[in-house]
Amino acid sequence: MNTNYSMLELDALKEIINIGGGNAATSLSQLIEKPVNMTVPVIEMLDYADVYEHIMPEETVVKAVVTKMLGDAEGIFLFTVDQEASENIVTMMMPEGVAYSEQLADSALQELVNILVNSFLNAVIKLLDIHLVTSVPLLTKDMFGAIMSSVYLEQGQYEEHVMIIKNEFYYAGDRLESSLYFVPKPGILEELFKLIGVGGE
Repeated sequence: MNTNYSMLELDALKEIINIGGGNAATSLSQLIEKPVNMTVPVIEMLDYADVYEHIMPEETVVKAVVTKMLGDAEGIFLFTVDQEASENIVTMMMPEGVAYSEQLADSALQELVNILVNSFLNAVIKLLDIHLVTSVPLLTKDMFGAIMSSVYLEQGQYEEHVMIIKNEFYYAGDRLESSLYFVPKPGILEELFKLIGVGGE
């Protein structure tokens, strides 16, 4: 992956992700009839070791929902959440009086990610006039390091430096311990930059 993106390119990418993330937060807010916000997206290049130092310890057990993006651009959306945040999200999404269960939590997380990713992509599709579709969200539970490594390797990213693209969520003023990552196929970002008129020749 190219690690020498210009500030103009990174600002353009951040704006696209900000629009997509805002669209996703709005869709979720309408679904649960409660305010959900997203932070300004984080975009940074990190060594693999720094990912686990700055974001989450490698051995932390998390639930992760993986959704593939296909079409004119390819990549993977990865939603990670710890156990406590998983329970909070289910509580946030479910009507009062519904008893918590692990099966219910898993179904709710998959539905949440389905809404987030498709709302996100709908905004990007309208902005860039491209064709994008998603796979069915798949849920897994493993150590954060194992999940991140497998996703980056699946996308053909073998370099020591990786680009971290993520959004974080706020509900009722509190940050949920969850993040939505996007891991692009090599070369995809360069194609997107050309589409929006900031890429190199």
